[in-house]
Amino acid sequence: MKTGSIRSMRSTLILLLDFCAVVACFSVAFQFRIGRYPDYQDFDLWLITSTFIAVLFVSGTYFRERTTSLPSLPIRTFWVSIAAGVACIGWLYVLGPSSFNEYFGRGVLPVGTLLCGIVTTLIRYLINRLYHRQEQEIEILYLGYSTSTEFFIEELNEHSEVRSVTLSSADQPSSEHPRLTWTNQQLSDLWRLKHWQLIIIDPNFNASTVETEALVELRLSGTPVLTLADFYERHWFMIPISGIDNNWFLRSQGFSMLDNLISRRIKRALDIFASISALVISFPLMILCGILIKCTSLGPVFYTQTRVGFEGKPFTIVKLRTMRHNAERSGAQWAVNNDPRVTFVGKILRKTRLDEIPQCWNVLKGEMSFVGPRPERPEFTKQLAEQIPHYELRHLVKPGITGWAQVIFPYGASVDDAAKKLQYELFYIKNQSFMLDLNILLRTTVTVFQRAGR
Repeated sequence: MKTGSIRSMRSTLILLLDFCAVVACFSVAFQFRIGRYPDYQDFDLWLITSTFIAVLFVSGTYFRERTTSLPSLPIRTFWVSIAAGVACIGWLYVLGPSSFNEYFGRGVLPVGTLLCGIVTTLIRYLINRLYHRQEQEIEILYLGYSTSTEFFIEELNEHSEVRSVTLSSADQPSSEHPRLTWTNQQLSDLWRLKHWQLIIIDPNFNASTVETEALVELRLSGTPVLTLADFYERHWFMIPISGIDNNWFLRSQGFSMLDNLISRRIKRALDIFASISALVISFPLMILCGILIKCTSLGPVFYTQTRVGFEGKPFTIVKLRTMRHNAERSGAQWAVNNDPRVTFVGKILRKTRLDEIPQCWNVLKGEMSFVGPRPERPEFTKQLAEQIPHYELRHLVKPGITGWAQVIFPYGASVDDAAKKLQYELFYIKNQSFMLDLNILLRTTVTVFQRAGR
């Protein structure tokens, strides 16, 4: 990837442009409605600006998302901006009308909000266009071939990223991608002729002395040379289970929180505080949910189930019941989209993730954390461990109410889906930190507000 790419600084660039856009839009609205520009030392303008930025952030408009082959107008940003304008009205009641007379009484806020919605939408559209143009210019040289190669090509297609990929291996079967072989010609010479911009090294690639020297020369000259696992981690925030082995674990950096007692105690303290707060705040809502569950279906309010937790130890998870009573009398089953076993109230609880709140009790007991891999059932864990490499590594950390795989990967229920989710979970285990946990919690909040739960 080119240094200074749109991909690498997209979120920061949009944030800076949004900040300037909000100030500029309200300055124009102030001039249009009042005939002069606002006083930039006044508290009012910066409070409104901060509110717009905060709403845009919490709504997920700065998060890096999977992209489509053709950028579309991100119209959702327009409505988020309108919501930010409505949120600003709340300050009128909190701080009193005298602080906002010019903004609220003279129509500056409606005009400024409309302008902000249009401008912030166009900003994202233009940035996404630049991103796609840059992506389409990238040409990759892939050295070696293995089963990981096919997974890599599939992943490229799933991310809808347009790239030219040249495969270089004597073992490569027939493929739609160009095939490259070289004998006496140095790789560095070929690089100058072919205009590749990134080299990816397959786990099974055994470089000769000449090839190794050429790769070192290219890397020292500024050419990105990445292992397959490094590419997955840097660009897709996942770790390929088919592209890592024991040597990778020995060489790879990360996994620092696994033996960091202080960090683990801080996380535990935050879990305790957050779980107590969530249980207290949601108590009236839980009573209402319990009444709705009892009035609409037979069976208990709460649903308990054995799950596999930290270090593979079983524990009992607690959730609000969303399925018909005895829905699994014939044995454990994968959950599916539009599961007929889910009740009407259960669908609402799942959409809003309210069914997950009782798990705060599991967090308080120390069986779970707020953020971590989702705990799986013992029946499925045994099956998945037999079929998926490195599956049991997810038990190195406490399971979570939400996790990196949950906010990135769409809901699925199969062995293939579990393998894909494990790649995101390994990324989390390797890179877990307070900031990553905060990112996941914010994304989870966005999912709840979008009613995009399973």
